Order: sequence, then C-alpha cells, then structure tokens
Amino acid sequence: MNDIIFNTLKGKDFIVKNYIFKVALELKLSLQDTILLIYFMNQDEPSLNIERISSTTYLTEEEIMESFSKLIGINLVSMKVIKENDGTRKEIIDLDNIIKSVTMDIAKKDKADKDTNLFEIFEREFGRSLSPMEYELINNWLDEGTDPTLIEEALKESIFNGVKSLRYISKILLSWKDKGYKKATDVKSNLKKETEETSVTSIFDYNWLDDEETNN
Repeated sequence: MNDIIFNTLKGKDFIVKNYIFKVALELKLSLQDTILLIYFMNQDEPSLNIERISSTTYLTEEEIMESFSKLIGINLVSMKVIKENDGTRKEIIDLDNIIKSVTMDIAKKDKADKDTNLFEIFEREFGRSLSPMEYELINNWLDEGTDPTLIEEALKESIFNGVKSLRYISKILLSWKDKGYKKATDVKSNLKKETEETSVTSIFDYNWLDDEETNN
C-alpha cells in the first residue's frame, strides 16, 4: 500500500508540495530551513549550488549551509550521486525522504479512516453504540495486525449465524487465523473451493442407477 502511495506522490510532486508546511511545522523547521526545502522541491534535479540558491532565495551562504546541514542531520534530504550518459558523475539532492514522510502521513490517515469506518459498521450491524470494552477489543484486533476486511467478514459471518457478540467474532477470527486466513478474500476463496468440492462430491455420490430404475 505504502509503495503505491509513494510512487503516486513521486509522479505528482504538487501533492507533496502541499504537505511541505505541515512537515515544516511538525519538524519545527525555521523559516530559512523551509525556504531552502521549498527551493529544492521546485528543482528538477536540485543541487547544492550556493550561488544559484542565494540569488533565488536571498539566503546568505552561511544560512544556506546551516539549513542544509540541519536538513541532512534530520534525514529529510540526502546527497545522491548519479551517472550521466557520458559517464560523468554529479551530486544531486535526494528528496525521497520527504515523499516517504508524506506517504506515512497519508497512510496513517487512511488507516484511521478505515478504523473509524469499521466501528461504524459494527454499530450499524449491532443496531446500537459500542461499549468502551467493545471498542478496546476491536482496537486490539487492529493492533495485532488483523486486517480490517477480515474483521468485517467475521462480523458478517456472526450476523448470518444470528449472533451479535464480539466474543463469538473473536472465536471466528481465531479459527480463521489457525487456517492461515489473512484477508476477507482468503475466506471467500476457501468458501468457493469448498462449494466446488462439495458439488463434485455430490455428483459422484449420487446413485445414478437407482435414478434410471425409478424412471423405468
């Protein structure tokens, strides 16, 4: 999931630029740090060209070096050597760590949204608000790494069986975990397989001879 977000952001850097100020606030960057960061973000191949940076940002050489050292120190940017077609090498500023920071932020927000939706689904299916203990139990499932789609599938199984109990759902999840199920798709695939196997078994178990005698 994170790789998809990362590659998407890298191809659409305007999204990243919208997060720069959020990153700056969270990391407590100074105004000159932020200015230098914005300068790098607006270059196709950013490099530490002091004269060019100074003429564009109006920062002094001392300010540029001070901010650059800070950005390197907190691992927000790094230096990367690339090889040109003619064999020569040059140093550029690698901004992947900024994109990774934004990626993590978006991924966390996405997870929070999914978790919230999961609680809403439970309350809708149960027809009531969840108790603090029930919230805690669902959170424990999520903290343990249980996929939200698997939890939702277990909820559907519970409702189908006429049971509205997190203890019952917990037993379903434990059973599925023992079977190696990790997502809802694993449950559905296995159900489909069992249905197909049952159909084949029914065909071979059917007494076709008796059927013919009856018809005669």
